[in-house]
Amino acid sequence: MTVATGKTKAKLDWDKITALLAAKADTPLGAELAQALEPSADPAEVEAWQAETAEGRELVERGIIIPLAGVADIRRCVERCRRGGTASIEELYQLRLTLEAGRKVKAILTDEVALPLLKALGGEMPLFPDLEELLRRSVASAEDLADEASLELLRLRREKKRLINAIRSHLEDMIRSPAVQKYLQEPIITMRGDRYVLPVKQEWRQHVPGVVHDQSASGATLFIEPLAVFQMGNNLREIEARERREVERILGELARRVGEQAEGIGMLMAKLARLDFIMAKGRLAVAQDAVRPSLNCEGRLNIRLGRHPLLGAEAVPISLPLGRAFRILVVTGPNTGGKTVTLKTVGLFALMHQAGLHVPAAPDTELPVYDRIFCDLGDEQSIEQSLSTFSSHMKNIVDILAGCTARSLVLLDELGAGTDPAEGAALAKAILEHLAEVGASVIATTHYSELKVFAYSHPRVENASVEFDPVTLKPTYRLLIGLPGRSNAFEIAARLGLPEPLVLRARTLLSQADVRTDDLIRSLEEKRAYLEKLEKDVESARTEAERLKKEWEAKRAALEAQKEEYLRRAKGEALSTLNYARREAERIIRELRTASSNLIEKDRILVAQEARQRLSEAQERVRQILAEQQGVSGGEEETGHTEFKTGQSVFIPHLNLSGTLLTDPDANGNVRVQVGVLKIDLRTSQLRLQETKKDRREEKNLGSIAAAKARSISPELDLRGLTVEEAEYRVEKYLDDAHLAGLEKVRLIHGKGTGTLRQAVQNLLARHPHVERFSLADYREGGTGVTVAVLKK
Repeated sequence: MTVATGKTKAKLDWDKITALLAAKADTPLGAELAQALEPSADPAEVEAWQAETAEGRELVERGIIIPLAGVADIRRCVERCRRGGTASIEELYQLRLTLEAGRKVKAILTDEVALPLLKALGGEMPLFPDLEELLRRSVASAEDLADEASLELLRLRREKKRLINAIRSHLEDMIRSPAVQKYLQEPIITMRGDRYVLPVKQEWRQHVPGVVHDQSASGATLFIEPLAVFQMGNNLREIEARERREVERILGELARRVGEQAEGIGMLMAKLARLDFIMAKGRLAVAQDAVRPSLNCEGRLNIRLGRHPLLGAEAVPISLPLGRAFRILVVTGPNTGGKTVTLKTVGLFALMHQAGLHVPAAPDTELPVYDRIFCDLGDEQSIEQSLSTFSSHMKNIVDILAGCTARSLVLLDELGAGTDPAEGAALAKAILEHLAEVGASVIATTHYSELKVFAYSHPRVENASVEFDPVTLKPTYRLLIGLPGRSNAFEIAARLGLPEPLVLRARTLLSQADVRTDDLIRSLEEKRAYLEKLEKDVESARTEAERLKKEWEAKRAALEAQKEEYLRRAKGEALSTLNYARREAERIIRELRTASSNLIEKDRILVAQEARQRLSEAQERVRQILAEQQGVSGGEEETGHTEFKTGQSVFIPHLNLSGTLLTDPDANGNVRVQVGVLKIDLRTSQLRLQETKKDRREEKNLGSIAAAKARSISPELDLRGLTVEEAEYRVEKYLDDAHLAGLEKVRLIHGKGTGTLRQAVQNLLARHPHVERFSLADYREGGTGVTVAVLKK
């Protein structure tokens, strides 16, 4: 039993969905499967189809191209070959392209795609390498066989080419000859009936002996094959006949080979068609921005922002729950408000889902698997069958009631219409009560007020309406669950031009119950509109708060990053300053060593004094740079955390002077500072605390400790793991300390390694003034990994 009858699918425009799907296919085989697509009532089959579509969509979104363009529908040709028939050159060429496409597709699916269903599909595709190679070698194009199809065909075509060249050469000699040229209408070679001829003037016919094959319409020109090439022409016709027989033999042999593989080729065609069909489903899902709905077997339908699949960008999204709190939905509202579109949207969603197609809705959409889908839409009155509108509706409903179950979906448009309103409403209630007892999922549209009351009073029935804008007097096509709709007949009539007195008179003719019901519904609609506006305002405020929060968080992160950058830059500049100080000190020491070995004591003292002066200058420059960096990197932030009190010693960086605080900072951070005989008013941000005498005594004590440590220096220095520059600096300092400590011999441990560090250390020792000689240590004391240096006394 099919899920939906042909009439139901026609009412829901299912053929337009399959046409859209077929247009996304690359091959006629895939388009054929798309046109024949039918929904399934088996949940496992539906889930498998949905998974296929999801994998096809993923390939489309990833931009992976499946080369199916060369695949043709060659099933008739293959079947003919299986029965012993032959095939044309064009059919064999299409078969060749199809086999090549199958090989390429299989390689992509099995090697490049990690999607299980498509990978398995590729693994099931049979290949025919021998037949493919034979066709590639034999069939050059859709019009002709390749010369290499057989040795005999190659020989015949070479002979044919030789004869053609000989005939043309002889005729060209004739048309270039002055003796013959004057008899010709034009000096050209042409063809008549596959024979090479010359256009000869009628009056000079006897001067060009040969066979006349044709004449012009006026009779002034005869097309003659000269006797000199007549025999060669006959030989050419014989060669061409033998060539045709050889081509027919080759085609028969190729058809026999195809027939032997007919079953496997048919399987390959089926797999390629299925793959193209899956890719078409994926392309349609991407084009419609569709999603894979969640599947359930409990009859729960929950469409979230669903768009009619055939309306494109004009579709107004609807959200519709069914099957959880209620199983029957009664939709009311004005004509042209979107009630029928809602029914078709739900019906198409159910068909598409059960056919394995994704649906254009929000990601949290949920759909069940129905065993049958019924619908009664439109007006089917028929004069020939003596059916009125009411009769046609009732005939459909009788069929629906006879076939529906608890797993069925029933869509009813204008239920009970076409007859007396009271009787129609009563019939509609009875039908809905029966469907509720059966347990079917039902959506019904109506204009009857009695059905609105019925929906309120029945526990498994809910009201819904299509929204109508009272300002513009136009429908908005939005579906509102839980609120019955008004037909708005008076408003629509007035908008269409019905005189106002008539509209007012019509209102007075309504019963008091109808008026109260209409006023109640209008009041509910106004409150709903107000609450919706309030909800939008709240959501807008929340969105704005979130935006501001993100904006401030971004600014704070930027400030933190800027702060980190300033600190990093300050640290880098401080490191550069320290490196400069070290290099300057090393330079002065080297100059001092070089000069002291060649000077008398008095000159040595002068050089030492000059070196001390340069060191003092370098030290002062380093101090100034560090002070400036401290002012830039720390700035007011650092001084803001420093407590200044009267009597403290402070340093004024921008004046390069020291002083003493005479007052505590006032409310604006201003203080008075004694600098020598001057008293200056400054801000605390321009000052920093200066170290006390106690701090300087501690530095002096640290110097004494360092001197004591130098006197107890180790007789060996381990340089392993250092760079060459670091090692040279450590060795120079160590040799100075060792010399001052009075050591006679030291061991420098540099390790074996590549020898680079050892060579650098020995080069330094060779030029150092404190080193008398050096050599590698004994193998028992480290060998080539240790250098022993003897110091001068």
